[in-house]
Amino acid sequence: MARALWDGWEDGAVADSVGAPAWSAPGAVHQVRHKGPQFDVDLSPTLPRSAQGHPVIFQAGDSGERRDFAARNADVIFSAHGTDLDDALAFADDIRRRLRAVGWPDDDLRILPGTEIILGATEEEAQEKKRWIRLQQVTPATALGIAGLLWGIDLSNRDADGPLPKEDPVVTENDGSFGARRIADPRAIVAEWRAKAEAHPWSLRETVIALGPQRGHVGTPSGLADKFARFVRHGAIDGFNVTPYLIPDGLDGLDDLLVPELQERGIYRTEYTGSTLRENLGLRAPLTHRSAPDRRQAG
Repeated sequence: MARALWDGWEDGAVADSVGAPAWSAPGAVHQVRHKGPQFDVDLSPTLPRSAQGHPVIFQAGDSGERRDFAARNADVIFSAHGTDLDDALAFADDIRRRLRAVGWPDDDLRILPGTEIILGATEEEAQEKKRWIRLQQVTPATALGIAGLLWGIDLSNRDADGPLPKEDPVVTENDGSFGARRIADPRAIVAEWRAKAEAHPWSLRETVIALGPQRGHVGTPSGLADKFARFVRHGAIDGFNVTPYLIPDGLDGLDDLLVPELQERGIYRTEYTGSTLRENLGLRAPLTHRSAPDRRQAG
């Protein structure tokens, strides 16, 4: 329905002169009609579409159903698969397979994992900074919430600075909907957590910080630039959706320290090549604007 509204104005529909008798060319604006179980629409769009045709469609959600939805409909897919190279490659290969299955070229989606980037002048400084940041991020309540997801039980009344729960985890179904983290075998993970917590020893909170969900990259600007170059050149990602690790200064150093290193390796632009987000992401025309040859089986 949204695409029909965006396409209600033809290209060149807007009058090109202030002396034109009407705002739009005759016959260039089309009535949009839709009748469905949720709503009915019968209107004439009042605004022309933007210079990029359609807004860029971003999709998030990690279940198989949502990956298929992204392959059919989206321009960009967010993911939680941008920390480990092998994991990122497996995700990218799966998305490309789904793109081919619906008849799109396998480079039709831009893959932008969410990530945090923590920089330091040395590796030791970066790791120490990470430890400090994780203590700010993983409060006792946060640690109990994360552990509760793994155990499948409410741990909100436990002591986060005490030992891990003695109970066995409750195994439940989780398809990854709404960004929920899929846990293939919580019993195996709990066994690993218990072994490592006993060996160090760690409290529940310390265990969550060390072994809980990890999303991000830590290191020097030069070291991370080399790492990101491997991700890009292996086809694992097209970029990152960077989240500040703390507000307001969690992005400090990226533009003046990391970006020059990325540019030196040829994996970050030195200027914008277009005037729209769609152009600068290197995306094809919106789905409804493509000619028949664009819809082809890759390979």
